[in-house]
Amino acid sequence: MSPPDGNTYRVHLSDPGGRSSVLDVPSEDFESMDRGISLGTTMIIPWHRVIRYTREIVQPIDDAFLTRAEIRAWVDDGSDEGERLIVRADRFDAGSLTADFLVERTLNVDAGEVHLTKIHVPWARVLEYERLKAPVEVPSRPD
Repeated sequence: MSPPDGNTYRVHLSDPGGRSSVLDVPSEDFESMDRGISLGTTMIIPWHRVIRYTREIVQPIDDAFLTRAEIRAWVDDGSDEGERLIVRADRFDAGSLTADFLVERTLNVDAGEVHLTKIHVPWARVLEYERLKAPVEVPSRPD
């Protein structure tokens, strides 16, 4: 399954019997609300079924590759062990409904772009997260 473009949300849902399903939803048909997510005009899915929803993003490469802090999170992705995410602190948002992570996927130096996936995880699926100082690698002196 190929990832959707930036105008589509990929919604991961928990189904009965421990199964999961994935829906691709055009951004104009998607809305997050207090009680869950709305897909189109008639379908409402409560938060307890939402594992996550994602969207692909392309941004220009900036000079801010160095960061002094990072976020490490452990989230319930429906698997037995969960998923661990590590992002720069400026690529994390603790929203009111979801924890949002911008995860780097590819870097296209020739085009001057970085391709990211924005992952929205409902708070009920965040097992823990922490803010840490990012390790800074200082090159050794050649002499």
